[in-house]
Amino acid sequence: MAKIGIKGLAYAPYSSGGAGSAVVYSTGVWLDDYMIKADITENRSDVKFYADDHQIDAENGINGVSLSLELANFSDTLDKALLGHKDGTSPELNVTDSDAPFVGIGFIRKERHKGTVTFHAFWVYKIQFSKDTDSAQTKGETVDFQTETLSGDAMGVILSSAGDTIYYSHARQSSESAAISWLKGKAGIT
Repeated sequence: MAKIGIKGLAYAPYSSGGAGSAVVYSTGVWLDDYMIKADITENRSDVKFYADDHQIDAENGINGVSLSLELANFSDTLDKALLGHKDGTSPELNVTDSDAPFVGIGFIRKERHKGTVTFHAFWVYKIQFSKDTDSAQTKGETVDFQTETLSGDAMGVILSSAGDTIYYSHARQSSESAAISWLKGKAGIT
């Protein structure tokens, strides 16, 4: 599948669950016109076991997932919801030593294969973000748009008694509305 676009940002504050039961979120939020880029990296424990001078076994399971989001708009609301920054004396926002909150977060990637378009929705169940370097530069002869990037490491959740650790889920849908519906369902948005 050729990846030809990204849109829709959904997030919901994590409340409880994920230790053998469903994850519960506070009120989810849907945002349009925010996504520029998303990078999901599956971190693996790629370990080989040797005996008698040759490999006899291997472990190549996922032991974590990293997510990086480049956003077109990073509002004070997102600052508070995703990084845990606090209201100060109006209009200031305070960056404190408090931990960033855990959230569930997702987006939709548009894909095309041999003329058929699908919409691939992703939901990361529990993640804590930090803001990458916050930098700016002067305008030269041309404007260079500068954006914000968040990154974080997802925590695995166990959603059932089967005991599988899940970092994220994804669903490929034939329509954008179906992908949005799936993603809003994950975030608890009605």
